[in-house]
Amino acid sequence: MGRKPGLLAVLCLVLLPALSFAQQTGTVTGKAVDTAGLVLPGVTVEAKSVSLPAPRLTVTGGAGQYRLPALQPGAYTLTFELSGMNKVTREVIVQLLQETVVDVTMSVQGVSETVTVTAAIVPVIERDSTAIKSGVSAETIQSVPVGQEYRDLIKLIPGVQYTQDATRGPSAGGSGQDNVYKFDGVNVTLPLFGTLSAEPASHDIAQVTTIKGGAKAVDFDRSGGFTVDSVSKSGTSRFAGMISYQLQNNAMAASLQNGSLSRYDQDRTWLTANIGGPVIPNRAYFYGSYYRPTRTRQNRANVYGDLPNYESTRNEGFGKLTLTPLNSMLLNVSWRQSHRIDKSDLFASTSTATTGSGNEAWQKIGIIEGSWVVNSRSFASFKYTHFENPTQGRPDNVTNVQVNTAIGTKLDVNNLDTIGLTSVPTPVAGAAAYNVFIQPLIDRYGYLSSGVKTGGGTVGYSTLFDKDDFFRDQAQVAYNLTLGTEIRHDIHAGLQWYVDSEDLKRSSNGWGSITVPGGRQASVGINGIPAYYVAAFQQQSTGAVPVIHSEYRSINLELNDTINFNNVSVNVGLLMSRDKLYGQGLREDSSALSGFVQAPGNKYNMYTVPFGKALQPRVGTTWSYNGHDTIYASFARYVPAASSLPRAASWARNLATTIQAYFDPNGVLYGSQPLAGSSGKLFVQDLTPRRTDEYLLGTAKQFSPSLTGRAYVRYRRGSHFWEDTNNNARIAFNPPAGIPRELYISDLTARLAQIGNGSTYVIAELDGAYTKYYEATLEAEWRTRKAFVRGSYTWSRYRGNFDQDNSSTGNDANVFIGSSNIGDGAGRQLWDFKDGILRGDRPHMLKVYGYYQLPWRASFGAYAILQSGQPWEKWSYEPYIALTTSVSDTARYAEPAGSRRTETHYQIDLNYTQDLKLTQHVKFQVALDLFNVFNKQTPYNYDPAAHSSTFGVARSFYDPRRVQIAARVQF
Repeated sequence: MGRKPGLLAVLCLVLLPALSFAQQTGTVTGKAVDTAGLVLPGVTVEAKSVSLPAPRLTVTGGAGQYRLPALQPGAYTLTFELSGMNKVTREVIVQLLQETVVDVTMSVQGVSETVTVTAAIVPVIERDSTAIKSGVSAETIQSVPVGQEYRDLIKLIPGVQYTQDATRGPSAGGSGQDNVYKFDGVNVTLPLFGTLSAEPASHDIAQVTTIKGGAKAVDFDRSGGFTVDSVSKSGTSRFAGMISYQLQNNAMAASLQNGSLSRYDQDRTWLTANIGGPVIPNRAYFYGSYYRPTRTRQNRANVYGDLPNYESTRNEGFGKLTLTPLNSMLLNVSWRQSHRIDKSDLFASTSTATTGSGNEAWQKIGIIEGSWVVNSRSFASFKYTHFENPTQGRPDNVTNVQVNTAIGTKLDVNNLDTIGLTSVPTPVAGAAAYNVFIQPLIDRYGYLSSGVKTGGGTVGYSTLFDKDDFFRDQAQVAYNLTLGTEIRHDIHAGLQWYVDSEDLKRSSNGWGSITVPGGRQASVGINGIPAYYVAAFQQQSTGAVPVIHSEYRSINLELNDTINFNNVSVNVGLLMSRDKLYGQGLREDSSALSGFVQAPGNKYNMYTVPFGKALQPRVGTTWSYNGHDTIYASFARYVPAASSLPRAASWARNLATTIQAYFDPNGVLYGSQPLAGSSGKLFVQDLTPRRTDEYLLGTAKQFSPSLTGRAYVRYRRGSHFWEDTNNNARIAFNPPAGIPRELYISDLTARLAQIGNGSTYVIAELDGAYTKYYEATLEAEWRTRKAFVRGSYTWSRYRGNFDQDNSSTGNDANVFIGSSNIGDGAGRQLWDFKDGILRGDRPHMLKVYGYYQLPWRASFGAYAILQSGQPWEKWSYEPYIALTTSVSDTARYAEPAGSRRTETHYQIDLNYTQDLKLTQHVKFQVALDLFNVFNKQTPYNYDPAAHSSTFGVARSFYDPRRVQIAARVQF
């Protein structure tokens, strides 16, 4: 379904005449009064913008109020006209997903009056909303030092930690996999994993808006962290464009203080071009762009000699049409597509130049959205989006050898460096026959050490083709209706449907990994015959195992009523969700004990979360006690949608294993067998889905026309976490009092026997699993025509016993949600020192950023961050030695969670941009970005494994000082 968007797109267009913030728009609202404060009904309000092809009109109602919904974000001129009154004009910025309030006072007769007000890009004070929103404009993005990718903009969100993770997101009241990322209205969060692994660029972004809490039942917000959305640039009423070239070479970055290579030990360039303008005046605008980032690095030579250079090239194109078939209708259609190829990534110190590997990735992001303002009191909207992120990790060099498990198949032992990845053996003292057997291999494939050929290296080709493709198709419709005058009801209803899916195929390059046991060990072989050569390859290489397909299907309904009377706003809403998880390899059969029978390749419904289990109420109230400033409070429940279980618990994993093939001294295959791998898992029935309950209390105040501020406190509690765990975990691993000593599934053994195979792990709701997040934040924003500054200070604590951000040794990855190391065996249960401070905890965080436009056609921007260090704790298997034979330290805490903490990090980034006017319509621009001015390479991500030689040593450092230079021509 994820690869066939056409039918759904046509369906959405057909539904348009029959049909919120469901669209990528904003709203302007307000009241018109005369100089005596009396309301003025019948005032004509017109909104004009260079980014909106046709102007939008409305008329104030009986209470003098007006509302202009579904406006394309951007700069607008509002004109207010009433017979016998002076015309009034206001300049205003419409922000994505926000409501901007513009009240006017009109005088009788006299000379025409024009009053111009520059509104804040991000109106902090919304009189009828409790949502914690923040926004960023394209001007801020260009004037403040940020990177080129969408991920780089996350650092601008107030109260959200600054992180350098390349895959996981930051923690903000939830884990780094609880956030939702939308790009131009398209959900680009990685399906099933909840990370921002997609790589859209920031150069096309016109505005960004983040909702961190206090959400209404509007736009299907289920995020357990924050939701960030953006709107792309659009064409305008005149032709305009830009060509930009930006660079950073390895001499423009400081070296890492630990002496190792950093990701900035390379040359990087960014080429960008865009153009937009009218297609049909007052009816259709277009915008298009091209983006080409490149990276090259000279790889250092190793014991085998010179290595090929690392190269990464990406090409991305984007096109958008903005249409107004009628003045009351707005349509946006856009498509973004990119292709990236990486070659010759990092090499081991004892690997040949042919062992390199890289990655190939595609990205497709499409959206069709529209809104129709039916009348001054109602409007409808629809949206269809498509997201694709196919990826493939692959060897730089590919062999044409095909694997065959038939007895008698011959391994080409004379060309081990072209049929797979071969580990060159090393002599063993006292094993004369073995040493004689392997010496020719050392002579041929070994590296020179002191003039002597030496074993222990790796030759041949990288082993794995890892093809992992992700898809999402989503459609939604919404209708908004306003009723009443003195008591006004703003009613919203919406319906959303989407499918997340993944296709996974892992195959080997030739024979995969080849080792040479040389017949030395009887235990390495099969049927009692020792092997001389062993090849390990993916079973999917044989073609006998289908692609593993996983799906997550969701239907969401939302109803919301915002009731306004006097200066009070009360919000009552409900979001209802039904989620279905689909795996592969079984078929539903109600007559079977387990409810399933084996059916390789068949899609099956492994679990359903019904509407009744995923009710998400949203209740809040706002009091604008003086008509401008507010006090607000809210309660919201979120049921996060991200789950990896459609793949992690799928029965198809029983088949996609590694095969070991055994060969005699002449390279003749005499046997093979699969290695033990992951197995499908059954669910405990009647589970309650994980959820986050949020309580919020805050206030916002307009101190002056240029200065606004807000303060709020927030409490979030996460509960009902699902994980795969041993079916007998509550019996075998010494749980504390209060946890029932019983199996999760009492007849699991019989159920697995009926199916024929499966795991002794089950998907269960872990007893007492929880997270708690406490937050107190102060924010301020100051804006004039030439300057903008936003500052925030956040005190917070993030505690609990379920740490999705700390379940593996390499946490910056797409860790399974619902099937991590948490709950896996002795030492990894929630009662094993897991209760404490979570990895995402940052008690103190100060952010300040902004810019100032200088008199000589230049601007100066800065970004500053100060935040507490990262919690960590010692891991060791030793406290659990009586319960397990495993000697792995991974995720086995030996002291309470978060017992230690890295040092505080701070840094300052600077930007200087200079404009040079070439002609009336052409200007040349030069920009300089300086990141981490003081080269504060704070260490973090310490090795927690007690039995590791690097225990307590930092594995990561904040990026060094670096400079980027850009040259642009704008016309």
